[in-house]
Amino acid sequence: MTSGERSGVPATRLGMTSLTSADIAHLRTGAQFLACTIDPTSTYIYAEMIQSAMVSGQVQLVDVESLDPEDLVVATGMVTQGLFIADMPPVGDEFLSCISAIETALSRKVQAVYSLAAASINGIVPLMVGLQSGLPVVDADPMGRVFPLISQTTLHIGEVGISPIAMMGVTGERAMVEAPNPQRAETLVRSLVTELGGWAATAMYPCTAGELRMHGVRGTVTRMIRVGEILDADESVENKYRRLIELLKAVRISRARVQHIESLSRPTGLGLPAQPSSMTLIDETTGQIIRLEIQNEILLVLVDGAVAAAVPDIVTLLSPEYGTAVSLDDVGVGTVIDVIAIPAAEAWYSAPGLELAGPRAFDIPLDHPRRNA
Repeated sequence: MTSGERSGVPATRLGMTSLTSADIAHLRTGAQFLACTIDPTSTYIYAEMIQSAMVSGQVQLVDVESLDPEDLVVATGMVTQGLFIADMPPVGDEFLSCISAIETALSRKVQAVYSLAAASINGIVPLMVGLQSGLPVVDADPMGRVFPLISQTTLHIGEVGISPIAMMGVTGERAMVEAPNPQRAETLVRSLVTELGGWAATAMYPCTAGELRMHGVRGTVTRMIRVGEILDADESVENKYRRLIELLKAVRISRARVQHIESLSRPTGLGLPAQPSSMTLIDETTGQIIRLEIQNEILLVLVDGAVAAAVPDIVTLLSPEYGTAVSLDDVGVGTVIDVIAIPAAEAWYSAPGLELAGPRAFDIPLDHPRRNA
């Protein structure tokens, strides 16, 4: 799915669709698949909360083209720094408080919310916000996948401002950040998240629907649902793979057995995971050596030393037996996994995109194969 593309469930009047409980279940599965093997516990907790709340409300998904170009829309998402959300989940009013703070700061009403990232917990959080607030959820986001830094967005590439940023932490304490530079905002937000208890509900990137339409990645909520429909289907693993390849232009790099896992000690930049690791596998058919370089997600795949995929490509793991997404926490020596690569939104392969979220942005000293393509 590239920036500017659209896909999704059949639209109803005015481009708005009411999601069902089954849609939420599929979105949960799709969000896990596209999360680059991040632990799915928090995503599952939120999905269950949303399905329970849907008894008395609806989640409305809206195409960004159906909104007035001047409508104010805002990204909602969790920012974490050391505390798992599942260990101390939000009580329910954090995002509403953040939206209210944005409205007060800008003297304008928010007309819709959108995901900060189209995977993991931030792919599903806005659905709960939509239920609580009655606001529609826009079928678009500024990443088209998940990145660790709030500055790594296509809105940043398009020079759309990140602030004001409203935050509410574990204990109910609040903060507002106003910083025109996204990297500076990143530094401030990370520091505040630590002080606020380890995670914060946030509202940021307040922009017009027209700006999101121009610079966001469209159709990403429905993409998560479609991926979930495929993976949740009662059919053969090979059929699932065929459909995923058709939908996502995915590539199965290898079916390989894990031979060795090691933790590394190289330093990482601010906000990046502090414990990078590496995994060596042997292809079950060809005997090729597969090397995965990992910092919370899989950033680089080497096949006999040649680059097969690199961030911003989305790399995820699937079980050959069940066709389900595999978390890195569940992988051990001897595990057989399918390594899948998916192209990111086209904006990420531009020079500014690779500068912001290519291998060198993650302290990997090589250029992406598409940099000079």
